[in-house]
Amino acid sequence: MTERSKLVPFGAASRRPDPARVAEFAETARRLQQERAASEDLVTSALRDTPRSEWPRLVERSELHTSGALERLGQEVEKRRSTDPREALAIAELASNIADQLVDGSYPPIIVVQLRAHAWKDRCQALSYLGRYDEALSALDRAEAQFAAFGTLAHDRAIVRFCRAMLLQHLRRFDEAKEILDECCKVFRSYGDAQTYVKCTLATGNLMVRRGDYRGAREILTPLVKEDSMIAAQARIALGWCAMHLGTAAEAVELFDEAANGCRRFGRELEAVRATYGAGSAMLRLHRFQDAIATLLSTREMFLARGLVEESGLSGLGAAEAHLVLGQIAAARKLAAVLVREFTEANLNRRAVAALAYLHDALAASNATPEIVRNVQTYVVALQTDPNREFLQPN
Repeated sequence: MTERSKLVPFGAASRRPDPARVAEFAETARRLQQERAASEDLVTSALRDTPRSEWPRLVERSELHTSGALERLGQEVEKRRSTDPREALAIAELASNIADQLVDGSYPPIIVVQLRAHAWKDRCQALSYLGRYDEALSALDRAEAQFAAFGTLAHDRAIVRFCRAMLLQHLRRFDEAKEILDECCKVFRSYGDAQTYVKCTLATGNLMVRRGDYRGAREILTPLVKEDSMIAAQARIALGWCAMHLGTAAEAVELFDEAANGCRRFGRELEAVRATYGAGSAMLRLHRFQDAIATLLSTREMFLARGLVEESGLSGLGAAEAHLVLGQIAAARKLAAVLVREFTEANLNRRAVAALAYLHDALAASNATPEIVRNVQTYVVALQTDPNREFLQPN
C-alpha cells in the first residue's frame, strides 16, 4: 500500500460520532476509491501521449485535478526516480502544481492538506535524487507547512519529517538529522507502521556510516539483511562502505554485488548502479585495477545517461586513478578532459571544474599521481555540502 493510498481522515474523537459526519466520511472514502480506480489509464495516457516538454501544460486538464490522479502521479514519480530522475522531477512538478490548484471545497480540508503535502514531498525526493538539495529543502518546507492547522496528521507529518532527515544527512547536518529520525521512529512505532519504522532504522545506520561510526553502523544494519527485500539491499550497500573503511575490501565487493542484484530484483536500477560503483571503488582498494576500470567506466555511463553528472564524474575519477597506476597516462588525461567538459556544460560548481582542470593539466605535464586524483575526488564530494570550499593544491 502506498502512502497516498492511505489518504483518509483519521483521529476520530472518543465521543459518539455525528451520523452526518460519518456519512460524509463514508462518501469521501467511496469517492477516493472511485477516483483511484479511474486514474491509472487517465494518467498513463496523458503522460504517454504528451511530449515531455509539454507536461507542465497538463496542469490545465481538469480531469487530472483529483485525488486519484495525484496518487497515480506520485506512483510514477517513485517508479521513475531510479530509471530517469529528470523525468521523475518533471512529473513531481506537475503533481505539486496540480495539488496547489485544487479548488477549495473539492475535498474536505484535511484531504487537501494530505494531497498537497505528499505532492511536495515527492517533489523534494525527485530534486534530492538530482543533487539539488537547496531546492529539495524548500519543497519540504512547502510540504510541512501544510500541517500547521492539523495536529491530527501526525503520521503524515512524520513521513515528511523523515524525508527531511534523509536530506539533512546528505548536507552533513547530522545532529539535526538524528534528532528528527528519533522523533519519527517514535511516531511510526506508535502507529504500528513497522515498514516505515524499519526504514528509519536503515536511515539511522546510514547516518552512522556518514559520520564514520562504521562499527556502530554495522551493528544496526546487519539485522536488516536477513530477508530478501529492498531494505536488505540498501542495508548491504551501507555495509559495503563499512567493510571498505574497516579494511575488508573483499567483503565489500561481495556486499556491493549482492546489493546490486537485490536492487535490480526490486526494479531499483539507480540504486543498483550506486552499489556497483561501490564495488568498483573496493576493487581499487584490492589493486584489481583492470576490473575497477571496467566497472567504474560502466557506472559512469549509466550515471551520465540519467543526468547525474557529478556521480558520473566520481566514477570517472576512480577509473582515472586506476589508469594512472597502470601507467596509462594518455587514457587518464583523455578522461580528465572529458570530465572538465561535462562539468562545464552541466553548469556545475566552477570550483569543481577548476579542480578537474588542475588534474588534467597535471596529467598533461606528467606530474599527476594517484594521490592527486583522490584529492580531487574528495574535493568534488565535499563541494556538495560546502560549495565555497577552496581547493588546496598538493605541494
